[in-house]
Amino acid sequence: MVDKLDYIHKGDTLKFLESINTKVDLVVSSPPYNIGRGKEKRKSLDLYIAYQTKVLEQCSRLLKPSGSIFWEVGSYTDETGHYPLDILMFPIFQKLGMFPKNRIIWPRAHGLQASKRFTDRHEAILWFTKSPDKYRFYLDNVRIPQLYPNKKEWAGPNKGKLSGNPLGKNPGDVWLFENVKHNHEEQCIHPAQFPESLIKRIILSTTKKNDVVLDPYMGSGTTAVVAKDLKRHYLGAEIDSEYHILIKRRLSGKPQNGKFVNLKQLRQYFAKHPKSNSADFSFDAQTSKVPSTVATTDLGKTLFDKEELWHAISVLFNSKLKMNGN
Repeated sequence: MVDKLDYIHKGDTLKFLESINTKVDLVVSSPPYNIGRGKEKRKSLDLYIAYQTKVLEQCSRLLKPSGSIFWEVGSYTDETGHYPLDILMFPIFQKLGMFPKNRIIWPRAHGLQASKRFTDRHEAILWFTKSPDKYRFYLDNVRIPQLYPNKKEWAGPNKGKLSGNPLGKNPGDVWLFENVKHNHEEQCIHPAQFPESLIKRIILSTTKKNDVVLDPYMGSGTTAVVAKDLKRHYLGAEIDSEYHILIKRRLSGKPQNGKFVNLKQLRQYFAKHPKSNSADFSFDAQTSKVPSTVATTDLGKTLFDKEELWHAISVLFNSKLKMNGN
């Protein structure tokens, strides 16, 4: 296959990865969950891990020496037990000679309910780099607002000076981004989407403009959409025909027979064409008769601000538990 950029291959990702030699700056993806829902066929855990090992070998081969891999996974459960996939994936990266930088936790407020154990309410994102120290990390690009931005030192040599970085604080390794489900403006027909703001944080913190971002499991195309918006090149594969079409529609930003892929895309269109009639358009996951063309929140802001709100709520909640003696 002739190597190309800004391209989504239709077909098996392993065969695609084996056929190219394009060097990439970042790999970010979420492999199939292997839970047998929707279009996915459930495999034994051994077969699943063996296939993912081959995919990661190819990702490592294509990754530049300064590059990073962010690999988002959940867990595998069968009659024998519960197996967090990040724990099983960790040694694969180590055998590839890669270096761990973070195990990021993404809490999920909703999802399947368990009856014989505590319900899963988080997924993990493993961050590995090709080099132990010569990797890219641009923290200032992804800082979030300080909880108390004007707080100053009250004593010592820095008395009167700001106690925190004026650009904001490090986001930490617990990322409280919203899950893309019902009533989320980014929701498409794909059942498992990355929030655009999550991918934005990863891309901004580890790449520069014109760098190449690879997603071997494109799914709904969020990685490609965000990479394009941030002026990075994208590359990836999607085996499902319906989702491959979805990605192309999402990247075009244009309606197909009056229908957009999601509400966000529709709202962006109406921001540029305010005189259009909203009744003439719809989006794939729409349930109302007429879509709301104006967001109730500032669409220009990412979820970085909302993350602080969630943090404040969690602090209050934990404080209440402690006050109740639990």
